Amino acid sequence: MYVYYPSCNFTKAFPNAAKRVRTYLKTQNDVRIAGCCHTTNSLPDKGDTIVTVCMSCMRGLMEMRPDCAHASLFELLLTRTDFAWPDLAGSTFVVQDCFRARGMHGLHEAVRECLRRAGADVTELEANRDMADFDGSFLLHDPYPQNVREAPSYFAGYLPSHVTPLPREAWPGVYGAHVRQYHGRVAVGYCNTCVRGAREGGAEAYHLAELLFPEK
Repeated sequence: MYVYYPSCNFTKAFPNAAKRVRTYLKTQNDVRIAGCCHTTNSLPDKGDTIVTVCMSCMRGLMEMRPDCAHASLFELLLTRTDFAWPDLAGSTFVVQDCFRARGMHGLHEAVRECLRRAGADVTELEANRDMADFDGSFLLHDPYPQNVREAPSYFAGYLPSHVTPLPREAWPGVYGAHVRQYHGRVAVGYCNTCVRGAREGGAEAYHLAELLFPEK
């Protein structure tokens, strides 16, 4: 069984796309939609595959349930024979990889393959995939205590050495400097904070789920 965690932050940031994702997944007999990943009674059973659309949910659940397989929403979509890919022919996107997705090679490739199946052209940043150095605000403040409690290996062990805390008023300047690398290209990300940061930096940016689940 696939167990999908809809992500509180994704649902808040992209409510319409989040609703359309859930509507589609409810039609899949091998998918169960869970609640908040911070609620322990919604954890999957051993042998389930955890499906996420949020990097914090993914990192947390990987440590809370190491006995389960893990996949992104986009990896799941690539296994569906009934998914109606939108028509993005004629569109070109620069992929904004997420720092927290370093090492997640299946996710990296799934994002690009989803865009290709929708007919879009894909361009790359120099700092892509395992070299990604952007995560919106996530690298500009100390890790959240709840993340540390649930995934201490990542959020207390690995992440802090990569964080440079800055006052909130300095964040837009960091975003603006980063999105100059887009050279005016439209960006697509798969992380809530990456997309928000790119937009606040002045770029035209979309969450991949917005593009794959457009309003009819």
